Amino acid sequence: MKVNAFIASRLEELDAYKKQFENVFYFLEEDELFFIPRDEKWSAIECIEHINNLNEVYLPQLTEVCKKKNASQKELIELSWWQKRLRNMMSPLDHPKSKKIRTRTKLQPRRIQNPDHKISAQKVMENFISDLSQLEKIIRIIPESPELRNTRVMSAAPPIKFKSITALEMLIPHIGRHLSQAERILSGGNVEKQAKLKNEDLIFPGRDS
Repeated sequence: MKVNAFIASRLEELDAYKKQFENVFYFLEEDELFFIPRDEKWSAIECIEHINNLNEVYLPQLTEVCKKKNASQKELIELSWWQKRLRNMMSPLDHPKSKKIRTRTKLQPRRIQNPDHKISAQKVMENFISDLSQLEKIIRIIPESPELRNTRVMSAAPPIKFKSITALEMLIPHIGRHLSQAERILSGGNVEKQAKLKNEDLIFPGRDS
């Protein structure tokens, strides 16, 4: 694949996730964002927090990779079978080759790591938008150069390291994976709230449950 086609496709994917976030989540009330339906472990805002948690691992490292000087450029980019497989695995669960993956403890919502921890929905969303902006800049730089895309960064499971292009191929679909999860949680919350309207004796879990 030509490098410019690769970059354009990943930027288009990222833009779609940004629009999904803005259309579905940005103007929701906190009680909707923090609501945890039955059979779910996370709230919608915690899905976005988890995206941020993984980005915290990789984006600073990838930003440093972008600062390398005298990197050559190459018109073509060839992804390995592992990079393609990882992208498929990290895609939303309705993707035919997606896999369920256990979330490492340090990447789970902070409420699960520490029951006393409270998060600000507004701050989570601001961080998410900021990370998307930074990721967009990184996507425009790293794929252009063989040296940059083959530079290794520490993964979320040390001491394993990934090539920077591998990290990108994981991070981008990972955003869509958990935005889809958050949408599913919101839908479940709406169903339960409708049930509550019909039966006011029912009590549902929420932010402080």
